[in-house]
Amino acid sequence: MKHYNPRIWPLILFEARSYQDAEDILNSPWQAVWENIGSLRDVSSFGGWLRQIAYNQCRRYYNTEYHSRGERPYEDERLAWHIDQNAPVLLREQELKTEAVEAVRHLPSTPEYVREVAISFYLDEMPLKEIAERLDLPLGTVKRKLHEARQLLRKEFGVKSE
Repeated sequence: MKHYNPRIWPLILFEARSYQDAEDILNSPWQAVWENIGSLRDVSSFGGWLRQIAYNQCRRYYNTEYHSRGERPYEDERLAWHIDQNAPVLLREQELKTEAVEAVRHLPSTPEYVREVAISFYLDEMPLKEIAERLDLPLGTVKRKLHEARQLLRKEFGVKSE
């Protein structure tokens, strides 16, 4: 236990909804190990086996009626902290997505089918085969048009190709 507790504690702490719950859960994997040690096939995989048991014990802990009844997974302060920490990142991601969608929609139509292929692939999330069938183009042509669209988008966003 002395050797493996530092290895399973972070997992239990991550899965637990509070520090107190994590402390309560910490002993249950060892009880399960004691009861099921005969089912361990390979001694060298003990660490992974123990981690899986610890994860399962966390799930079982919250599946009991006593622990799942009317509880909030996070305290208000902790939840507010996470929201405050993630808000700028999420906002920037949303801005980048919006810019990318606009860039795809405003691709020039001078190379024939480039805009259609890019919109179908990136925005409509169509497979290349479907795009080829819908536009009645060979698959290789669709791939080339997508490559052209990527080059135009890289130029638009100032990204150098690899």
